[in-house]
Amino acid sequence: MDHARNFYQTILKSSHPLTLSFHIFGKAAPIVLYLIGSWFMSFTAHFIAVLLLLAVDFYITKNITGRKLVQLRWWYNSSGTDKETFTFESYKQYPPGSPINPIDSKLFWWSLYVAPGAWMLFGVFCVLQLRFLYLILVAIGVSLTGWNAQGFRSCGKWDPNQTPDQFASWMNFSGLPNFGGLTNFGNLMTVQNLFQRN
Repeated sequence: MDHARNFYQTILKSSHPLTLSFHIFGKAAPIVLYLIGSWFMSFTAHFIAVLLLLAVDFYITKNITGRKLVQLRWWYNSSGTDKETFTFESYKQYPPGSPINPIDSKLFWWSLYVAPGAWMLFGVFCVLQLRFLYLILVAIGVSLTGWNAQGFRSCGKWDPNQTPDQFASWMNFSGLPNFGGLTNFGNLMTVQNLFQRN
């Protein structure tokens, strides 16, 4: 009980306690539902519910809590027309505003990195237990939480004074995937149409 009280007191010291609570809840809810959902839900309902929670967490972290808690924002340009695939927005670009609360920052980064780690651990258990349908769900969990963690990590390391070429070389070294655009999906659909019956 003391741990819960101490955690509650820590949340209250945040500059944005409601936002921080939503952020932590967003990371914990899919994990908790993944662990206990099979007790009272069918596989399909369980899969869809966890998937929806993961998608909501991805959206909230990327667009709301990251901007509020650590003043970072990133997005992916899928049009393929720009040379730079990722766009970053950071507190480093603007005159000093309100400082980042250390509690907000610490809890944001810890939860951002713990979530993909937890999903990877679930993946190991799925392989050991031969639960391959759940492995699909876990792979989606690793992808969404890992993509957000890598996006914010890159955004945090980004320096607005760097030339695009310097940062692009760092991005390629960091292992962040660089998709050319959605034209590949169109090509795939064209190939698929060749195999359909007329």
